[in-house]
Amino acid sequence: MAPPSSVSDHETSAPPGQGQAVLQPVTLSERSLMLLALVRILVGLLWFQQLFWKMPPDFAGLHRYVVEEGQYTFLPGYSWLIQHLFLPNFLLLGAFTWSAELVVALSLLFGLFSRFGAILATLLALQLYVGLAYAPGEWYWTYGMLVLLGLALAAVPTGRRLGVDQWLVERLDGAQGRSVMRLVRWLV
Repeated sequence: MAPPSSVSDHETSAPPGQGQAVLQPVTLSERSLMLLALVRILVGLLWFQQLFWKMPPDFAGLHRYVVEEGQYTFLPGYSWLIQHLFLPNFLLLGAFTWSAELVVALSLLFGLFSRFGAILATLLALQLYVGLAYAPGEWYWTYGMLVLLGLALAAVPTGRRLGVDQWLVERLDGAQGRSVMRLVRWLV
């Protein structure tokens, strides 16, 4: 079991005359890792719950929000993309959005390639922030917090506790020589 994070969360001074402090690595306790795994599961549940108001085949609940994104975005040019690319191809956009959110939900709920799910969640939340942060009736911090939650879950391998990644990482340990396999292992 790793020592609690407060044990190794300090700076160690360099020998006299060298003038630079060396930061020691932070080691999270088992309790901290379990708490982060629970956060991962709850964030996955949040993404899963949000699938039900924009169900296939017509994704009707999503249409209003895409229109609002085109009206209230703060990113120059994004409105043009919404109106001329996404809205004319709304069913394709709806299918992609719904599928991506399902992948995020399943990845985070089951801890299966959890870092990949967290990165995808961050990208989806960032897109929501750009499009809806300043729409009437929206609280811009909602989307900002979703971005930050995704980033936090991408920073730590939360699927290695209470997740399939705990089983996967053991099988991927022998494949550390290839760069593709190192990336795959990091995503778990």
